[in-house]
Amino acid sequence: MKKNILSKLGRFSSIILIVACSAGDPIETPPEVISNDTLSILGDPFFEKGLVMKRTDGSTSNVIHPFGAHSGASPIWGMAEWGTQFLLTEEDRVEDTQSVTYANAGKLISFKKAPHAGHIVMEATTSAEYERPRREGEYWPHLLIEQSFPDQPFVKDLKGLILRFKGRLTKAEMMMSQQDYNPGLHAAQFQLFITVQNMNPHSAYYGDFLWFGIPFYDNRNEQIPVYAAKDIGKDDASGKFIYSAGTTDFMTGTFHSGNEVIIEKDIYPLIDNALKIARQRGYLTGSFDSDFRITGMNLGWELPGTFDVGFEINDFDLSKVIQK
Repeated sequence: MKKNILSKLGRFSSIILIVACSAGDPIETPPEVISNDTLSILGDPFFEKGLVMKRTDGSTSNVIHPFGAHSGASPIWGMAEWGTQFLLTEEDRVEDTQSVTYANAGKLISFKKAPHAGHIVMEATTSAEYERPRREGEYWPHLLIEQSFPDQPFVKDLKGLILRFKGRLTKAEMMMSQQDYNPGLHAAQFQLFITVQNMNPHSAYYGDFLWFGIPFYDNRNEQIPVYAAKDIGKDDASGKFIYSAGTTDFMTGTFHSGNEVIIEKDIYPLIDNALKIARQRGYLTGSFDSDFRITGMNLGWELPGTFDVGFEINDFDLSKVIQK
């Protein structure tokens, strides 16, 4: 996975102010009818092998082990803390009977213990990060979990790719004045990005890729429209094509309510469409359909605006559909 992930601010013009969230009945997206078997492509879904802490300077020397170090087992997960002045370490660990939490002045990540292992909370306090509102071209805090998939299926072989996700927004408070707020520069986004990459070592375009996005939450819009454009805006932007689906393409309801939202959706048709649009716009044209694999992902917060936020994930999986 590349360090620079996204630079797609300014895509929405409407302003949405966030109020306190309250839990209620879950909003459930009607599940897909799956006639074949599925197999998860995620590695270490319960974070038992730990997470490599990835810094803005490229350092990956620190590892946290919420559930104890496994002898000889290398972490599959990474946790990106780019653009922050508050870096988590094992010394920030607090444990109770239900969870293991790492917290400092800028962020918190908490992992539930068995039987609810795999459930995590991700919070960021950018009011401690920003001394003033972010300006154009400046970096912003990230709190992302990411991995390169141990199983990287060929797109051409997929019968489907099932996203299963259950979670809720727990906090979203704008900590900058309305006068300073510019929705073209300032936002709070919680999203999933998947890399679709040319992994044919004999191809002249080996390594070329597409960012495919699932935007769960953006403070500026309850229903987020499709976004399709080049990754630009910062010195380290990838220059690759980004296709971010519209929320109505994969879910019912909105996370803005604070209610739990449950999603089960075959996103393979959306990925297939994203590849077609990328080629129509002049990207990935040197690669063949048979070159592409689903190679990795990141999930979490990007905060180019001064917002104090939290999200609770109670279920997450990506599964390929296989024929019975």
